[in-house]
Amino acid sequence: MKPTHLKRLGAVALMVLAETQVHASELFPNLPARNIGVQVKIQNFTAADAAQIKSAGFGFVRFGVWSESLPAKAYQQQVSDAFAAAGSAGLEVLLTVRAIKPLPATSNAELASAGEGFAKAVSGLEQSYGSQLIAIELWNEPDLETYWPTGKFDSTFVPFMSAVCKTLQAQPPSTPVIGYGFARPPSAGSAATVALNRIVSEHPKCLSAVSYHPYGMTATQISNAQNFIQQNFHLPGVISEWGISALASNGGPEGQASKINAFIGDVKKLNIPLTSIYEWKNSDTGSNEREKNFGLLTSDGQPKPARLSVEALLNAQ
Repeated sequence: MKPTHLKRLGAVALMVLAETQVHASELFPNLPARNIGVQVKIQNFTAADAAQIKSAGFGFVRFGVWSESLPAKAYQQQVSDAFAAAGSAGLEVLLTVRAIKPLPATSNAELASAGEGFAKAVSGLEQSYGSQLIAIELWNEPDLETYWPTGKFDSTFVPFMSAVCKTLQAQPPSTPVIGYGFARPPSAGSAATVALNRIVSEHPKCLSAVSYHPYGMTATQISNAQNFIQQNFHLPGVISEWGISALASNGGPEGQASKINAFIGDVKKLNIPLTSIYEWKNSDTGSNEREKNFGLLTSDGQPKPARLSVEALLNAQ
């Protein structure tokens, strides 16, 4: 029998999770009942892919758009085609927006100006595609230097993102906004927590949820992360990216399938309101074997064991 204080702690944890789930459901009106999606790349995402993704039981797709590329007509067409492909199968979209070049800024004033420009790009995307969007995610893994190319996250992220929030809130988007696709969930004393505390305090209506990527984390660690986010920022946590590569060290393709199925079971038990799996197809452009083999399909579209087992799992529910 559990001691009384442990029972109380368990009850509190369940109440926190329940609060997170209700809050998230209210803030993601376009989120389908099938709240697990999969990531695709717009350069090779087709209507045929979308039909297969829908058939596999996924409720949405996640893909990224690079803000500095948007002025180019060819890139605009590529983005439009990706949304059309998703729409052809009735799939909603979780849209991640970031820049891939260093921000042309060093001072707080320059960072604020860059943030305003970024926010205008986000607003333009929402105006064009809002009816298909579950949410707009601001950035992807800014806590890693590779994906925050301006560097010095501790001093440059808040001025930039505060300006983004301030600009967006001048004309609040109807699409929920989430952030910031952290490579690791915020934790006590982490740079992500310090940044979020300032942004959420100064712009409490900017974010609808905190997004993160729990690669390598156990169900208990994910549960703890969800509780930390809810208790510290009073927002739900969502998983905008998680995957497992089909390397021999992970058990190969069969091991990948087993681990993905276990992960899906975990997030359902934890009532994670939104989860996106990385990724639909293998990436030949990956920098190493690990990065090339996260797909549920091979790069030429052949199903791996994970594709078949995920379909059986998602469509059984």
